[in-house]
Amino acid sequence: EKLEALWSKVDTLHRAHYPGHKLQPILGGGETHRPKVMFVFINPTRRNISSDPAWRGPRYPFIGTKQIWRVFHRAGLFNDQLIRQIERNSTWTVEFANRVSDFLRKRGFYLTNLVKWTGYDAQLPDAAKIKLFLPILQEEIKIVQPKYIVTFGTLPFTALTKQAIKLDEYYSEAVRTKKLRSFELESAKVIPCYFPIGRGSPRRAVEILKLLNALE
Repeated sequence: EKLEALWSKVDTLHRAHYPGHKLQPILGGGETHRPKVMFVFINPTRRNISSDPAWRGPRYPFIGTKQIWRVFHRAGLFNDQLIRQIERNSTWTVEFANRVSDFLRKRGFYLTNLVKWTGYDAQLPDAAKIKLFLPILQEEIKIVQPKYIVTFGTLPFTALTKQAIKLDEYYSEAVRTKKLRSFELESAKVIPCYFPIGRGSPRRAVEILKLLNALE
């Protein structure tokens, strides 16, 4: 399994560069074979409970959190029953993390991060971490083969495409035309989006994500 080999590489990198770091790196999850959309976030934080070394379930972005799933739900990309359970429960079980992963697979969605190293807070990764982990993401894209890649925030967009973008201009165009202009990246098409929580813009992210439903 090529992804398993890639995750072993992540763990090896992690041990070599951050030997004293106690939080687990967060990997990717969802549909691993030609998904419709790969969602690329920036970097995980300890709020993801799968960063705990005692966790025995899958490790993918935003396990045990609420906000990102609310944004996906408002955009029509997430299940009513699952969001009710997320709102009701303060913690996730391994079984529930697997249920969410199964839903992502059925929808043809795959979630991952530009940087796999988990921080104790929401500080953005520095250039050294991006340089270290970007080849992992590039290899991940080759293995998973998504049709579309949604990059949340300008960091993953610029790292992957080597282009700068003004998200406000892109957003205005998308709202006006009701279409998502994409940027070519080898076999995939890249769609930039606001970061959906914290320092980003959840409302504008929802509006961009809603337009994914119209993509073939």
